[in-house]
Parts: sequence; structure tokens; C-alpha cells
Amino acid sequence: MSNSERPKYITLFICLLLIICVISVCSYEFTQKTSNSNDEVDNFVEVNHANLDISNNTCNSGFNIMDSDSDKNNVILAGEGHAVAINYGLELALLKHLNQKDKVRYLLAEIGFSSSCYINEYLESGDETKLKLIYNDLVRTASWSKESYNFWIELRKYNLTIPKDQRIKVIGIDIEHQVKTACDYLNSILPPTAPPKVIKLSIEKYTDNFKSKDNNNMLATIKSLQNDIKIKPSIYKAYLGSNYFNFTIVLDNIVNSINAYASNRANFDDIREPIIYSNFKRIYSHFPIGKYFGEFGMEHVYQKNCSSYLGNKTRFAMYLNSNDSPVKGRVMSIAYGYENCTYMTSGHNYGESIADPIISDIDILDRFSKTNITVFKLNGANSPFSSKTYFVEGSNGGCTTNYFQYIILIKNSKGTIPLGKL
Repeated sequence: MSNSERPKYITLFICLLLIICVISVCSYEFTQKTSNSNDEVDNFVEVNHANLDISNNTCNSGFNIMDSDSDKNNVILAGEGHAVAINYGLELALLKHLNQKDKVRYLLAEIGFSSSCYINEYLESGDETKLKLIYNDLVRTASWSKESYNFWIELRKYNLTIPKDQRIKVIGIDIEHQVKTACDYLNSILPPTAPPKVIKLSIEKYTDNFKSKDNNNMLATIKSLQNDIKIKPSIYKAYLGSNYFNFTIVLDNIVNSINAYASNRANFDDIREPIIYSNFKRIYSHFPIGKYFGEFGMEHVYQKNCSSYLGNKTRFAMYLNSNDSPVKGRVMSIAYGYENCTYMTSGHNYGESIADPIISDIDILDRFSKTNITVFKLNGANSPFSSKTYFVEGSNGGCTTNYFQYIILIKNSKGTIPLGKL
């Protein structure tokens, strides 16, 4: 190498050293920041989780971690993946806790109001006749399972252990997916006396169609009856008496169901979701003021849009926080996450398939989970989940607690078992 070339190579060597130093410093700072961020998450999760054991079928103290939030909220929603067996035991355990600690008396259900009325009849009497009617109409759905049926049996047993004024009442706020059950219920609450002449034709058209099972004319008959009630509400109120509210909300939701199923798949949820919220408002203004707990499919429970199944559609929990909601700002959402779980597939051939985890970043929580059910509090002072987004697939900005405030991690559950012959 000539003397003239030497300074050029020395300069190049120094530049390379400087570049390496800068990269090393940046890498170290990034590692430190990542490490600090991980430490922040781990430190928060460490003191904000509780491992649960629901096998003893009693009120579980592990749910106490939720008490400060459940106490100040009017509606508590849990979001599940359907047809996972452990869901039902978890729902019952959580409901018992909320009933005893927060005086929750209303169980919101992702079913039609007619089904919930029949379920309440069973809870009162113990007569399973109407319960069997409901489930015979649920064949090929995700609810047609032994665990789902037995949930009501266990709820009745629990209700019988507590004072009457504290017992759980079931309230269905969905459209009437099972139209056969809904029509049967309407027929069952019609008065035995003849209707006034001015409404006799509409009532008799309905009852005649119901008795003859004339499905071809049923839709027109139901819509005609719905219209007649809107024109002559006072006459129907006098005739139906205390059953007027039940009759009209079921009738309206039969029509809503028929309209939703007649639409294409894309429009189905545009019809259904706001109706669920509208039904809740009707319920809320009709029944004595109280606190509500409900376990729904996870899509209904998100409090902010994300790119999951419902996409940019407004979810039920989002409606509950809207300006016209009677419970705005008093809604709590719990996301169920699944690891090593399966669910029962429905349709003509029941089977078993791997359950969707629903939440992302499960590994953050998994190392703190020592049992098959672990509850994680995500909000509170200095929570990293109140400033960044974790666990939400396809989040739409904001932070985790904008979407839900708790996660319950569920592990090692089989799918539900088809109900079989009753």
C-alpha cells in the first residue's frame, strides 16, 4: 500500500468503527426499552391475576379481583367462544359470585325473550316440559348440548338456596332465532277468554295459523297482528293485561328474526346487533332497576371496533356505552381466551374442532396461569394495558382497556357434548 493511500483507508476504518458503535448503542437502547416494557407488563400481571378452581361448585374467592369494577358497573359482559364445555361451569361460578357480592339478579342471555320466559317458568316450578320444548327446537345449533341444558338445572338448584328476592331471573334479548318456540310461547299467554270484536280477527288468524301449522301464511299473519297492535295498543293492553309486554316484545322479535334471516349474510348483523341493544333498553325500562350479567359470543362484548368477525360494525357493548344508553360508562367487558381447547361443531353432523384462542399474546399470560382458569385484571393504576394495545387481534387504535377490562384464560377444555334424546 502506498503512503498516499494509507490515510484514505484509515479514514474508512474509523467510519466503520463509528457505524458499529452507533448500531451497538441503538441496539442496546432498544433491548433496554423492550426489556423495560416486558418488565412493566410482567410486574403488573404478577400482582393482578388470580388462579381459580370452580370444581367445588361454590362461590369462588378468586373472582374478588374483579370486585372494585363489578361493584361500580351496571352491566358486566363476558365474551366466549361458543360450545366449549368449561364455559358453562365458569358462567355459573361467576354468576353466583356476582349475585352474592354485587346483587346481580338479571342474567342476560343470547336467546330470544320467549325462551327466557320458559326457562324462568322452569326455574320457578322445576317442570322440565318447556325446557325440553326449547331444546328440541335447538337441534343442530351450538346450544344443543348437555352442558347447556344442565346449566339451567344447576341454576335452579342455586336459586333454591337463596332468598326469593335475590334469585336469578333470565332475560333473553336476542331476536327470536327459534320461531317455533316463540310462536308456542305467544299462544300459551293468550287469555282463555274471547278477544274484543275489534281485534278478534287478528287474534283468531294467528291462533288458526298456529294450530294448523300453516307456515306459508304465518309471516303475513304475524306482521298483520304486529300492525294491528300498533294501531290499537290500548285495546290489546286491556285484553293481554300483564302479558302485554311479553307478547309484544316476542312478536316484534319474530318479525325481526324473519327479516334478519331473509337478508344476506352481510346485512344479518346490521339488523341483529342494534335490535339486541333496542331489546335491552326495553327490558331495562320495564323491569325493576338492577344489575345485569351476560355471557355472549365475544364479538358482542368488544367496546371498540376491531377487525374481527363484525369488523367496523357497532357491537352490543359499544351501543351500551353510546349517548342514548341508560348504562353509558357503566359497562364492564371480560374476554375469554382459550389455550388447548376444543369446541363442539354443530349442524347435521356434530363433531369437535380446535377452539379459536380469541385473544392474541397468550404467552404473556400463560406463565402466570397455574390452573385451567385464570382471571387477569387489565385496568387499574399504572397498567401498561391502559396505554398500549395487547391481546386484541386487528386492533383499531387505542389501548387494550378500550376493548375489554379483564381476560379469563381457559385451558385444556373439551368441546360440549351433543344433548341427544330428551
